[in-house]
Parts: sequence; C-alpha cells; structure tokens
Amino acid sequence: MNVTPLVDTRGAGTSQAARRRSIRRPSLSHILIATAVVLAFVFNFLALQDRGETTLVAVANDDISAGSRLAATDVRFVPIGAGFEGLASLVTESDWALLDGWVVTNAIPANGVISVESLSEPVGGDGMRSMSVPVGLEHAAGGLLEVGDTVDVLTVDDDGPHYVVAGVAVVAIAQDGGGIGGIGGYHVVLAVDAEQALALAGAIDAGSVEIVRSTGAPPIANGGRDAAP
Repeated sequence: MNVTPLVDTRGAGTSQAARRRSIRRPSLSHILIATAVVLAFVFNFLALQDRGETTLVAVANDDISAGSRLAATDVRFVPIGAGFEGLASLVTESDWALLDGWVVTNAIPANGVISVESLSEPVGGDGMRSMSVPVGLEHAAGGLLEVGDTVDVLTVDDDGPHYVVAGVAVVAIAQDGGGIGGIGGYHVVLAVDAEQALALAGAIDAGSVEIVRSTGAPPIANGGRDAAP
C-alpha cells in the first residue's frame, strides 16, 4: 500500500518571505542633515574654546609718567591670547583689584601694555607721598640703590651744597633714557611728605640733585632741612 505523505500547505511559500525585512538605505539628504548637525556642534565647541583662550590685560589710555599713581581712568583692558609667552608679566583684569593705585616706576606710553614689573606698591597708611626724582647713575650712588634703601638728597645752589631731604625711603627704581647730570640715568621714586616734595621739586627744577645711600647711617638732624653738609 502506498502512503502519501501529508503536506501542510498552509502558508506554504510564505514563511521565508515573512522573515525578509526590507532595509532602507539613508538618502543623501539624510546624510547631509546629519553632517550639518555634527559640524554645527563642532563649530560651536570650538567657538566656546576660543573665548576661553583669551585674557584681558591692562593698556595705558595715555602717556603715564614714572612716579605717578595708576588709576582706573588711566587704563583699559583688551583681550590677548592666553598662550602669549609674556602673559604672566602683564597686569590682567583679575590683578587690577590689587594693583589699583600702585606707583608707576617706568614711564608707560599711550596704548602700551602695563607690566607688573613697572609698578611698585605705594607707601601707605602714614600720609606719605611717592615722588619720582630723575637722576644720572653717577649721581645716585653709582646705580647701586635698591628698593627699601634709605637715602639723602643733596643739591648745590648759590649758597653751596646742602641737604634737601634726609632719611627717606626708596619706593622704586625705574630705568630711564636720561636724568639730571648725565645721560642714561634713571628715576628713583622716594617716599616723602608735603614739605620734602616741595624741596625736591625745587632741586629738580634747578638741575642739581645728588642722591646718597644712607641705609644704616646715623640720622641727620631735622631730617636734613637746613642741615650743613
């Protein structure tokens, strides 16, 4: 007896087709949109990075002479690349709160950047003033003065040599292109009171100034006023 195998023809020829899923390839427009999104993210990230790579530094609005006090009206802040090699030596916006009112020890031209080395902390709390005295090296202890030294200042007039002030402190020393009594001198910034400032101004105007280092020397009577040499 022949046995005919039973074949379930339900769904015959359909099972393989059911497992097939169509795979849709992304169109060119989809690729372009995705690329644009990625580029926008990258450009935005780079822009934010660029903003963080600049630092604001102080620049002089006008010429600032040595011996004057730096004020907010004297400066403006401009951006500079954070990778600038000399950035650490410049006055930045974050430094300003500590340096406002400091004494300028080197003349700064208009639009010139301001370095920390060109400033000196002012004499404060005792009513003293800071005054710049231009003088040649040969008339300032041979250029051996240092900040913190005590000095006497002499002048020569029709009555001969005499002390102008004595026992005043050196606040700062600024190299300069010239000075009284010689070429290639510098400015010595001194802490003085009102009367001493007037006496020094007269000596500077007369063109005769001699600075003597007196650190450790016995004080001169009356602070040098009317004292004989």
